[in-house]
Amino acid sequence: MKIKFIKYLSIAIWLCLPFSSMAQSNDVDSLKTEFKRTRNPETGLELILSLLNSEKDSARLYLDQIDQNQLDSDQFIKFQLYKGYNYRLATEYDSAIRVYIDLLPIISESGQPIKEADINDRIADIYIQLREVDQATSYFNQAITIREENGLTSELAKSYYALGSLQFRSGDTKEAVKNYKKGIESIEGDNQIALLANLNYMLGNSYNVLPRIDSARQYFENAKQLYDQIGPDQMKIAVSNELVKILIIQKKMDLAIPILEENLVTIQAFNDWQHYNRIYSLLVEAHKGLGNYEKALFYMQSKYDTVVNFLANQQTQSVAKITEDYRTDKQLDEAEEQAFFATRRAKIFGVVIIIMIIVLIIAYLLFSRAIQKKKLENLQAMVLGEENERKRVAKDLHDGIGVLLTSVKLRLTNFQDKVEAKEDFKNSLEQIDNACTEVRRISHNMIPASLTKLGLQEAILDLLDNVQASTDILIEEALNYEEGAYDESKEVLIYRVVQELINNSLKYADPTKLSIELAKSKQDYILTYKDDGKGFEKSKVKSGLGLRSIASRVDILKGKLTFETSPGQGAIFNITIPHYG
Repeated sequence: MKIKFIKYLSIAIWLCLPFSSMAQSNDVDSLKTEFKRTRNPETGLELILSLLNSEKDSARLYLDQIDQNQLDSDQFIKFQLYKGYNYRLATEYDSAIRVYIDLLPIISESGQPIKEADINDRIADIYIQLREVDQATSYFNQAITIREENGLTSELAKSYYALGSLQFRSGDTKEAVKNYKKGIESIEGDNQIALLANLNYMLGNSYNVLPRIDSARQYFENAKQLYDQIGPDQMKIAVSNELVKILIIQKKMDLAIPILEENLVTIQAFNDWQHYNRIYSLLVEAHKGLGNYEKALFYMQSKYDTVVNFLANQQTQSVAKITEDYRTDKQLDEAEEQAFFATRRAKIFGVVIIIMIIVLIIAYLLFSRAIQKKKLENLQAMVLGEENERKRVAKDLHDGIGVLLTSVKLRLTNFQDKVEAKEDFKNSLEQIDNACTEVRRISHNMIPASLTKLGLQEAILDLLDNVQASTDILIEEALNYEEGAYDESKEVLIYRVVQELINNSLKYADPTKLSIELAKSKQDYILTYKDDGKGFEKSKVKSGLGLRSIASRVDILKGKLTFETSPGQGAIFNITIPHYG
């Protein structure tokens, strides 16, 4: 759920900001030609705006080509907003924050409270990505204060929603409820109906956590009524399912069942077996609650058929291969007869050969097992040694170079008033800031702080949050990991496996959707990873470095790795990690 709340919060902030429409109002090629010819800054800003979401690297290129000395005050503000947004898309969070903070006093002096509040929202959203809750809360509150003092009542609902979502995600549910209700009270007119639906939906979730079931039901019903008007269908299904769960708890099966049957019609457009699976499960529970076991059995069978059909589709190629190898009973009889006579003719020699083969096989297996054990020990020592070296280097970077650079910057700042070349001095400080950012990034990549501080599940969520923040990829996650199930060294290996799977998808597959599930099965954990990208030919990548790195770590964990893929059909990886060894 955490990734979904970050997504909702980002939508509430980023899609409501001053340049929220990123549609290309002019032909991009024409703008490029015009800008190259005239170097007109207004043309350059239009071009950058049209490229920001679709081609962030190209947008960065044209940002560097703008002559800031030619910009008037309004154009300079636009330029800095675009620059900060571009940094944010590239997950260069420190640079984005620095741009926005430098811009705040300029906006304040120009008397533009709407933009000033929006920039505070932007800074807060970045601090959410960095998981710095106190900083994010401070900037959200500052945005609320600006809007209240300047009578910007139409903007307040957005601020209360963003702050409430941050508090909900941080576990401060009661405060989240207060801000969601303030948001509802601040709604003006029908142009904020989507935000009103989100506020009701989050209030339903909040009361569900407290728990106050009756209140949760009321707000889920409000949200459902609004989503039924405006969509999208995915949200209709999501809020309906939450409402149905409460109705089942309250024994209101007669109200729950019609909603689920309506959802069955809606999801026909999705053709997604997981949607059917969830709704069939709820229908089974509802009919059991009514004592209608015949209907419950029917939907249980429907659920089973849905899963089986999905698995059957996945195995179509395997079935075709088996069909090609099929032999008739007559052919089998003939083969058995020939084998019988051949065996009788070679009976004496066969016995000797079989004994020799058995001896050789046993010797080979013992030898192979010893080699494999030695290979696994060497591999484990190499990988664990690599992780230990990562930790050492990361610590040296963070505690050594990072601290040193910060100290240098503080010392230089003391001489700021004594330096005549102010611009050069400022550039030098920015270079030190960039070096600090790079040291932090390298240190985090070597050994994520969230893994050692918060555990495996939070580290994976942090990794997925970063992917969500820097791409348009839809991410679904279902992590149910009991912290401490594995020791730290094994958790690092599992994290690296997930990291490598995601890197491979982003680098080669060009996906629109990623799905990751970690669940306990008996004494093992099952990691399932899917993407809907380009897929690949198995035979061409068995020796690839990425897959080999994943397989090596799974071997050290004494786990089992299987995967299914083909060109254009995405990829599915299933990894079983035993709880022993």
